Amino acid sequence: MNRSTAAIVASSAVLAAALLGAQNGPQRPSTAFWYARLRKPGYTPPGPVIGVAWGVLESLLVATGYRLLRQPPVPSRNKALGAWGCTLIGLAAFPYLFFGKRRLGQSTMASAAMLAAAAGTALNASHVDKPAAAMTLPLLGWVSFATFLSGDLYRRNT
Repeated sequence: MNRSTAAIVASSAVLAAALLGAQNGPQRPSTAFWYARLRKPGYTPPGPVIGVAWGVLESLLVATGYRLLRQPPVPSRNKALGAWGCTLIGLAAFPYLFFGKRRLGQSTMASAAMLAAAAGTALNASHVDKPAAAMTLPLLGWVSFATFLSGDLYRRNT
């Protein structure tokens, strides 16, 4: 795929997932009130930290997708792109389940699935584009933490 097309596809895919997820974020007053009332552990990051982290991670997702789209369509690249796409589904699904539907258990499962998808992206990308694989490492760290936090929120609030 040429550079321009790869950039448009990767950017559009991540933007679409992020916008879908943002529709269910804590910016709505009733959702913010609900979230504020949850029993949270002391290690819960403040909202601005979460926002900055996701801004960086979404940029890395764009770069990862771009690099993978530019690789020849061999099985490892195709598997990495499929896992990358599943990661984007998780990017949209988690806020929908957590904030939109207020389903703490299901959102934890979505976060765990996103973690597995990101791991699949990293593993398969490592065979065709090591920098793309390396760009998934911050996402793996963050989503590991987020899955643990989500599970803790579920435990504390059910």
